[in-house]
Amino acid sequence: MLARLAARLLLAPLGFACGVLAGFAMLAFLTSKDLTPISALPDEIVLLGYDMSVSAATALFLLAPLMAAPAIVAVLIAEMFSIRSWAYHAVAGAVTATLPWALSPSGFDGPIFTAPEVVLCGLVGGLVHWLIAGRSSGLARRAEPLRD
Repeated sequence: MLARLAARLLLAPLGFACGVLAGFAMLAFLTSKDLTPISALPDEIVLLGYDMSVSAATALFLLAPLMAAPAIVAVLIAEMFSIRSWAYHAVAGAVTATLPWALSPSGFDGPIFTAPEVVLCGLVGGLVHWLIAGRSSGLARRAEPLRD
C-alpha cells in the first residue's frame, strides 16, 4: 500500500509536467501554420526564432502555474475515486487549460490563442497525463475479471 502511494505521488506530478509540455508543443505546432516563408537572410531568421521563443516562454511561465490549481483538483478527484477513463482525463485537461486562458484580462499583452487551440492543447495534455499516470490512478488495484 505504501509503495503504491509513493508511486502515485511520483507519477501524478510527472504526468502533469509531461501533459503541460505536450500541450505547449501542440500549441506551438498549431500556431506555426501562421508563419509565412521568409527569405534566407540570417537577421530575419534570428528575429523570428527569438520572437517565437519569447512567446512560448511567456505562455509557459504565465499560464502553467495557473493551470496547476485546477489540475491538482482534477488529479485528486481521479485518485480518490480511482477514475481511469481517458475521457475524464482529456476533459479535465481541456478545462485545466481553458480556465487560465478564459480568466486572463482582455488587455493581456501576451500571446493570443483562439479557444479551439487552447481546448485542443488541453485535450492533448490530458491524454498524455492519462498515458503516464491516469491509467492506474487510485490506490485500489484494478479489479481482475473472474475466470471459470
